Amino acid sequence: MSETMQEASVQDVQERSVIDRSVRYPVLFFFTAAAGWLFLATLLGFASSLKLAAPELWDACPWLGYGRLFPAHMDALIYGWGMQAGFGVMIWLMARLCRVEVKNATTLIVAGNVWNVAVLVGVLSVWGGYGTSMPWIYFPAFLWPALFLSYSVISGTLLMMFKRRRGGEAYVSQKYIFGAALWFPWIYATANLILHHTGGSAVMDAGVNAWFMNNLIYFWFIPVGLSSAYYIIPKIVGRPIYSYQLAQVGFWALAVLAGWTGFNRFLGGPFPSWMPAIGGAASILILIPVAAVAVNFLGTMAGRTSLMHYSPSLRFTVFGGIMFNLYGVFIALSSYFDVSRYLQFSYATVGFDILIIYGFFSMVIFGAIYFIVPRITECEWPSGKLIRFHFWYTSYGIITIIVFMIAAGLAQGGAINDWSGDFMDSVRRGNGYVVALAIAWALISMANLAFYYQLLLMFFGWGRKTEGPTLIHKKPGEAMSAEAAAGFAKEETA
Repeated sequence: MSETMQEASVQDVQERSVIDRSVRYPVLFFFTAAAGWLFLATLLGFASSLKLAAPELWDACPWLGYGRLFPAHMDALIYGWGMQAGFGVMIWLMARLCRVEVKNATTLIVAGNVWNVAVLVGVLSVWGGYGTSMPWIYFPAFLWPALFLSYSVISGTLLMMFKRRRGGEAYVSQKYIFGAALWFPWIYATANLILHHTGGSAVMDAGVNAWFMNNLIYFWFIPVGLSSAYYIIPKIVGRPIYSYQLAQVGFWALAVLAGWTGFNRFLGGPFPSWMPAIGGAASILILIPVAAVAVNFLGTMAGRTSLMHYSPSLRFTVFGGIMFNLYGVFIALSSYFDVSRYLQFSYATVGFDILIIYGFFSMVIFGAIYFIVPRITECEWPSGKLIRFHFWYTSYGIITIIVFMIAAGLAQGGAINDWSGDFMDSVRRGNGYVVALAIAWALISMANLAFYYQLLLMFFGWGRKTEGPTLIHKKPGEAMSAEAAAGFAKEETA
């Protein structure tokens, strides 16, 4: 029996190796392109924060105005980094879980180039003053069909892999990827068609814009992030997910509730009262999938949390999971009018958006990249020290943004609700916290430079070839896995 298991294990290793080779070039393309955009996005975030803290800075240069820097920063962060990094993770995970090879790697790379050209034109247009006034849809109207077409090609590949999958019931990670592949074209086309081609009222355009922002979070960033976390955590911990049934409940609760959350950004706004009320109620009920994820991850890691001391992927993923739960709690609280009256239309919304896009999604994706890239390049990350640097500087930056933006929002909200005061007083109260935002983006930029440097080395095959994975707090070769380093598995001897 042991001989049969050994043969099966060898066959599995060979099969995974073939699959990894088939996805190598498109996945590496998306990861490296995304990392380049990420570094640019964080630099733009730093520059826009400086401009916000010191409005008189660079007055002679229109290109360095906050109204151009911040939209360019967000679009580079969302479409340049976030979605492209997500594409790479989705392709690799779907191929591995479906146990199928990618047959159209060249097509995926061509679609990726179309995506990058469209994003480049969009960011330059926004930076040059030709963007729209709609958050997260700042790109000029003529660009959205190119992004839609590129995404459709990538999404079609994912759906075809799912159709050809081998095995029985789909894993929860596959379901989240399947959902994200289908949901984004719907929300993106719907928002752009209404905003750019129907000539609706300005009030409803703002509502559609808010609907798109929330659905992009709940129907794309969260599903892709959770698909990665549901794979990485059990894989590194060395045990199955705590409760598959609970994972199913979380998936379907998110699928049913997320589409109703859009108008909670306008509680008390100029809409029929039932619209923001439903949005607020749905945002509170989103605590159901949030709780399901928390229980599952805690149950899976019970007794093995020390693995985070050694595994880069697990450390980033767990940090992202904590941020996901914080986001769910904060959004649920802000869905009450007595809370939203202080936080709505303030710096706090910036903190919440960065919390989910960077604190949750990006950190989980970093964990996935640290896990995936050695498997498709057949070499290890050069430096565990640089990985620690990346983690801690990014973590400090994220926590700084969240804490100080919420504090700035409360300061602003208190002044705005004082009807006898001057509106500019609320601006001045909030601006005292903006310096922390610039410091945070500076820390994150330095962290991303270290990450980008190592990723480029891996891209060109210049990673470490010696035995043993790159672990935190262990020298190369000292342990053959995070489990062995933590004392949960015995080292294999020759």
